[in-house]
Amino acid sequence: MSTLIASSIESEISEKGYTIIRYPESKNTEEILASLGDVIQTTEIRENPKSTRLLASHQPMDFHTDHNAANLIAWHCNSQSATGGESLLIDTRHILGGLSESTLSLLQEISVQTHKVFYNDKLSVPLLSETDVEAVFGVYYASWLIGSQADIKHTKAVEKFQQELAQAKPVELLLSEGDILIIDNHRMLHGRAGFPPNSNRWLTRYWLKQSKKHIF
Repeated sequence: MSTLIASSIESEISEKGYTIIRYPESKNTEEILASLGDVIQTTEIRENPKSTRLLASHQPMDFHTDHNAANLIAWHCNSQSATGGESLLIDTRHILGGLSESTLSLLQEISVQTHKVFYNDKLSVPLLSETDVEAVFGVYYASWLIGSQADIKHTKAVEKFQQELAQAKPVELLLSEGDILIIDNHRMLHGRAGFPPNSNRWLTRYWLKQSKKHIF
């Protein structure tokens, strides 16, 4: 894939936090991903009644980010449910822009538990981390990974963030077979709508690491 096309994809992600490449205009999936970074994990996302993981169910998923080592997340749609299954996105820059400096400062002190996937993973990561760009934060968030806070001011800061999140209007995207959705994992929160059991919804998820981008 040409450098110009890769630059166009990165430019759109930088502008709005995500891009969707519609089939059949897209090139080979692996070629697109290789132009953006290194794939550090690949996961097949489809319903599995034998699994206890929410990821493998037909239930909706609340908004969150994925592993902090991944700058980008890409989903390639192999097949889609007849109803439901929309991908949902919220741009945290809109949320953070409405918070006070004191709340932003407190959120940088909030620890969010991590799942140990790679050898050098930390036990926790701040909800907000400074980046190389002034006034732009990297976000790591999942409501179920935030423990109770030691004092009321930090508790209120988390509650304020979650209130703003609850009021945000998500972007809803229904992927069709062959589509590729790519998001900035340090900026965009993602979730999904539920879908009927035993559906055909099947996405392949890729975690991508960009060496020149901010890593927690």
